Amino acid sequence: MKYIGVPTLSRREVVGALMLGVVAGAIASFAERVDASLTGGNYTPLGYVNTYTWILVSAMLFGPLGPIITTEVQALIGLVTLANPLSWLWPAVNLVFAVAASFVSFVLGRFNPRVKLGVRVALTSVALAILDVPMVYVVVVMVLGLPFTVYLMSLPIYMVLQLIPTTFLSYAVIKTILYSGVLGE
Repeated sequence: MKYIGVPTLSRREVVGALMLGVVAGAIASFAERVDASLTGGNYTPLGYVNTYTWILVSAMLFGPLGPIITTEVQALIGLVTLANPLSWLWPAVNLVFAVAASFVSFVLGRFNPRVKLGVRVALTSVALAILDVPMVYVVVVMVLGLPFTVYLMSLPIYMVLQLIPTTFLSYAVIKTILYSGVLGE
């Protein structure tokens, strides 16, 4: 992987990040509707895993700007298609997570470019899980108006979703994309 933390994207990388955003948006259109039908939109495990998988994939493949492009395209598709009752909120929330993933990816690539892919994915995922602490509060308590106890019950669920399925799925997707040679590397 050639990316070492330089915060620029080639035209091919911009197109790749856009394509990942479209893929994430297409999956989200289905996943978030399932979430909404099962929970009324108060709990979004499928949408969460989808979004943060693609944020990690884009951060590892396209550097600091990749996850911002990918997540905003995905969130805007969700907004236009009204994939979830909270679709209006996801562009802002996802941007916070994308910037965090971008920052961690940039720091890891800049200061230790030899760190293995699995470690980079795991460390970035841990950073996003830590960011869940305030962001789940914002969504659950401030936006949805649910009691603080619901936040306390939801927080570990979202952190586990970030640390287990999202991390492993992201790593598998990245390895598959790299193995396929579709990026020409």
